[in-house]
Amino acid sequence: MSGHGDASTAHGPSDDEAETAGDLAGHEFVGLLERRNVHVVFQPVLDLRSGETVALEALARGPLSSPFETPRALFDAARRCDRVAELDWVCRAAAYHAFLAADIPPAMSLFVNIEPEAFANECPPDLVHLVARAESVLRVFVEVNDRALTADPGGVLAAVDRARQTGWGIILDDVGASRARLAMLPIVHADLVKLDLRLLNEASAEDSAAVITSVLRHVERTGASLLVEGIESESDAQWARTLGASYGQGIYLGAPAPLDDQYLPPRAPVPLIQVAWADPRVGSPFELVADRVHERMDGEHLRQLAQVIAPPGRGLTGAWPVVLGCVGRDHELSQAMAERAMGRSQAPLCVIFGAGPLSEPAPGVRIVHVDPQDPLADERFLIILSDQAPIAVLARSSSDGFFDVTVTQDPELVHVIAHHLIRRVPGPGHGDSALRVPARERERFEQEDPAAPVAPSKRGWRRRS
Repeated sequence: MSGHGDASTAHGPSDDEAETAGDLAGHEFVGLLERRNVHVVFQPVLDLRSGETVALEALARGPLSSPFETPRALFDAARRCDRVAELDWVCRAAAYHAFLAADIPPAMSLFVNIEPEAFANECPPDLVHLVARAESVLRVFVEVNDRALTADPGGVLAAVDRARQTGWGIILDDVGASRARLAMLPIVHADLVKLDLRLLNEASAEDSAAVITSVLRHVERTGASLLVEGIESESDAQWARTLGASYGQGIYLGAPAPLDDQYLPPRAPVPLIQVAWADPRVGSPFELVADRVHERMDGEHLRQLAQVIAPPGRGLTGAWPVVLGCVGRDHELSQAMAERAMGRSQAPLCVIFGAGPLSEPAPGVRIVHVDPQDPLADERFLIILSDQAPIAVLARSSSDGFFDVTVTQDPELVHVIAHHLIRRVPGPGHGDSALRVPARERERFEQEDPAAPVAPSKRGWRRRS
């Protein structure tokens, strides 16, 4: 790779030489990116029961024998040039082009990865036609790396929602490193969860056990499929079957390679799950429970109630919890809520919404500002997401200084509320003001069948396949 000195010299390159080499490498990378000079290989995904190939995962490569041949080198160069999103679109477009040009059975699925930096960026104009054709023809599953869930959770969910609207599936990739992001599994609504044997082997015994049990619990509850990756031997394949995995991937089952001349159609395609969607016309969490029974209480009793549901150490036996809170216009409450909600460094995501100037957050807490006219300005809530017992306390203030309060432990409803809120968290570099749901999403929702049944106890959201 460029940028490294010759091992035979007594001294490394000077700073000027290193800078010149870096500039040349940057120019070379920009050239290949603008020429769209990337290619794709495909690794098979097998049904562990039938042995059939049911999907192919697209893996990007740079030009052969170049410094950018490997995906790591390719994307490292893109990050140095701040063009990761563009490269990500180019790689996906190359995968679509190869799939469309080959004689692939319609029931065969294509797995593609999305880099976290690409979530908020539009498709380059020269690739729009190809991507649009792929969206209308191919059976695609979008792989979301679990790192992105904390780096840009709102962007991840926006990309997930867009994929769902296209009719595509969602995969949560690289699960196994830790339990830090397991509480987000139901928020992503993944159709497949990829459990990585290599990451599990590197994790502590406690973390490995927590990851496996949490993933198996999620799969059983939601109907999602389990895919075990990193299978390098028959023993690994047998362990995957023992865990109840439907699908497997790894060198033992098939190495990355160009597309074959012919694939047999799988007897059963990779299935999609049913997903509960939040109504984008809903402005706040309290509106989602407006028809439920409420209790009336003052602010002090509301604080005591919040403390009861968020004791220190909650959720540490399984997934590390995700915490979402709102202090409304109560500026003094923000620090106390943040400190109480975090209480431990393991929480992978803790967000506090509030109107006006808020106290400095505790370490690891994100503050999201809402407009004084936003419905959230008149609400208080505390939502604890865990893989075992998600819970939400939701309150709306009234003119007499009291609050209407409801508590729910309905997992599906809590997850819908959390999805609605996380969609409003701005991504890195986009400030700290709460995002609004795009108008075109509201328009899409209003074009759906208004006669679809809605459970009266869950007003504002409904089931959609």
